[in-house]
Amino acid sequence: MVTLFLCLSVLLTLSAAVPTWYLEARQTFIDAEASMRIGAQLTLNPKEQLVNKYMMSLKNSSIQESIWTTKPFSPSISFFESKAWIDNSTLYGVIKMMPKGGILHLHDKAMTSLNWTVKTLTYLPGLYTKLDTDQYSTRLYKFANSSPGADWTLISDLRNASQDPDNFDEMLAVNMSIWTPEPFKTYPSVNDVWGKFRSYFRTINGLINNITNVKAYVEEAIQEFYDDNVQYMELRGGTMIDNNGNDVTEQYLEIIQNAAYNFQSAHPDFYGVKVIIPGSREDSEEGQAKMVNKTLSLMSKFPDLVKGFDLVDQEDINHLTLYYIDEFLKNDQSILPYFFHAGETDWTQGVDMNLVDSVLLNASRIGHGFAVYHHPKVLEAVKAKGIAVELNPISNQVLGLVSDLRNHPGAFLFANGAPVVVSSDDPAAWFASPLSHDFYMAFMGLGSINDDLRVLKQLAMNSFKYSTMTSDEKNEALQNWQILWDTFIDDVIKKYHL
Repeated sequence: MVTLFLCLSVLLTLSAAVPTWYLEARQTFIDAEASMRIGAQLTLNPKEQLVNKYMMSLKNSSIQESIWTTKPFSPSISFFESKAWIDNSTLYGVIKMMPKGGILHLHDKAMTSLNWTVKTLTYLPGLYTKLDTDQYSTRLYKFANSSPGADWTLISDLRNASQDPDNFDEMLAVNMSIWTPEPFKTYPSVNDVWGKFRSYFRTINGLINNITNVKAYVEEAIQEFYDDNVQYMELRGGTMIDNNGNDVTEQYLEIIQNAAYNFQSAHPDFYGVKVIIPGSREDSEEGQAKMVNKTLSLMSKFPDLVKGFDLVDQEDINHLTLYYIDEFLKNDQSILPYFFHAGETDWTQGVDMNLVDSVLLNASRIGHGFAVYHHPKVLEAVKAKGIAVELNPISNQVLGLVSDLRNHPGAFLFANGAPVVVSSDDPAAWFASPLSHDFYMAFMGLGSINDDLRVLKQLAMNSFKYSTMTSDEKNEALQNWQILWDTFIDDVIKKYHL
């Protein structure tokens, strides 16, 4: 504190020596730049100002502690190292209370907590398991009436043989996740962590590749997101091959649709679920053409649920969007509403050119867009056309694209007032909350020192604005969300005696 006082004294002395005209010009410049930032156009009412003052005091305390002591700033280190600090912070508790609107970038096979998955699905009868001999010791699962082979063992037998079933279950969850106490040692390259990430899906598919289990999985996911104060969900997924090799996509979509409808009926402040069908960047042109046609068919059969098409899988080592251009155009027009993953890379003038194709194919939103700050024309188009960039800060950090979230390109987009939303991508795979952890990182890491409650409010409002809802659905959801927001403000004032 003495050092801080001395520094402030020096700054005040310097200010006294600076010409008034210069200080005025400087402040005008700073104000003009600040007016460009996300949320800058919002005005907080007196109650919001009270909450804002409290949240900013918590934020500034954390920042100052990092500046003046040896304690790391939580967004500057791996989420695997900072999660415990964040979970115990008052600021995170406030953000958890906040109604966050919708989540627009979420993969359906990595949305339900691993704690529930292990405690529920691995306790079902007839579940066999084995360890694959790959470098990640991936645990595979299979439901069967009898042993699938000599190397398969009933998970119940392994659990019963363990000395501590709870510890055994924790081991199962950690094995499934990409969690590690030493991220940079465990995953020295992006390809290493992506390899482990892919193994997660091999594991989870063995547990939810039947209609009964996936129904429970989806219902739990909706409950968990609602409990984290998320009022609307858009899923990347919806396709399914069951454990017998049958395509049960339509049955799966009916499960999602019914689960959302039933939950919405019981919880009027939940506004539903939509689905974006993903194709894979590993597919051949012929295979992608089939996925495009399948999506068109599903959009026709489920018009209120299925809203478009995406491309997924690691960009760096798979096909560019341009590779499929003949499959994505008809009569020089985009065949489908597109929501492409694009620019999820550190490389420039390579796979990041998928951003250019996203714009030219009239994508409604861009998933990740990590490399957008390398492309001024893309940024220009994003702002002019209202193409929202779906930021997933924790995902980008744990999957090896950025170590310090203050250097995340989302900070650049925040500063430019670009259309953005914040999502969590695959939160189950790294033990993140449904959305609160990513909102915390956006507030603390992507936002500037001075970015305040208006940023969080704008992000929530953007989630409706850039969703696939109809105009009437958006207006109704936003009006109802405002009631939740006002209640949140009152609750924070009451809980923290503001």
